[in-house]
Amino acid sequence: MGYNGLFVAGGIQVIIKGRRRAITLIFTVTLIAAIALILNNNFAESSTTGEPEIIAVTNHADYAISGDLSGLVGFADYIVTGHYEEFIENWDMGEKYISDVYKFVIDKVNYGDVSGEIEVAIPHYQQLSTIVEGQQYEAEIDLPNYTQPEKGQKYILFLKKVEPKNIFTPASVPFQIEIDQTNKGKLKFNNNKNAEKEVLTKSKKEKIVFSIESDSDNIEALDTITGKTLEDLESQITKGVSLKNNKN
Repeated sequence: MGYNGLFVAGGIQVIIKGRRRAITLIFTVTLIAAIALILNNNFAESSTTGEPEIIAVTNHADYAISGDLSGLVGFADYIVTGHYEEFIENWDMGEKYISDVYKFVIDKVNYGDVSGEIEVAIPHYQQLSTIVEGQQYEAEIDLPNYTQPEKGQKYILFLKKVEPKNIFTPASVPFQIEIDQTNKGKLKFNNNKNAEKEVLTKSKKEKIVFSIESDSDNIEALDTITGKTLEDLESQITKGVSLKNNKN
C-alpha cells in the first residue's frame, strides 16, 4: 500500500510518494554520499603522500667528441704542451656557459702559431633555469670537459682561439691529456655521467630535473689515449699534424 511521507537528506526535505520511490531515492542519496567520501579521501591522500609531478629541463649539447689522437688533432687549431700556473677568472662564454680561466705556460708548441703564456678557459658548468607558478628555479650542471687542473703538472692541450678576447678554449671533448710522473698520459674529462640535479618547488607539488644530454657519456669507451707514454703520444701527434697539413 502506498503512502505519503517526508524524507530528510543532508538538511533538505524531500516529499516522496510511494514505497518504491522512497527506496530508490534513499539508495541514490546514499550512493552519492559514498562516492563523495571516496573522492575526498583520495584527494586528501594524494595531496599528502602523492609523488610530485616531474618537470624535465634538458639542454641538448652538440660537442665535437673524440677519444683518439687523430680525432683530437683534427679538431684542434693549436696543440701545446706545458703547465697551468694560476687561476685568473670565471668567464661567462654566453648562454650561461661558465668557464674557469687559467694562465697556461707553453713549454712546447706541437701545432699552431702560438708561444709564451696563454689564457685557457676550461668549461665548468651551464646554468639552466625555468619558471614554475611564477617562481624561477635554476641549477648549475657540470660540463664534460670540467676537471680542476693541477698546477705544475704537465698537460697536452688541443685548442681553438676566441677573438677578440684572446682566450683559448677546448677544440673538442675531451681536450687535454695529463702526463704523470712516469711520463704516461691520461685523457682528462668529467666522469660524472648523466649529470643532473633535482630541485623541489616551494609547493612541493613539482620536482624539476635539470640535465644536459650529449654523446659525451661514451668518452670512457672511446679512450685509446690513457696509458700511452709521452714519447708515443708525441709521435702520434706529429703524424697527425703532418696528415692535417697535407690535407690543407
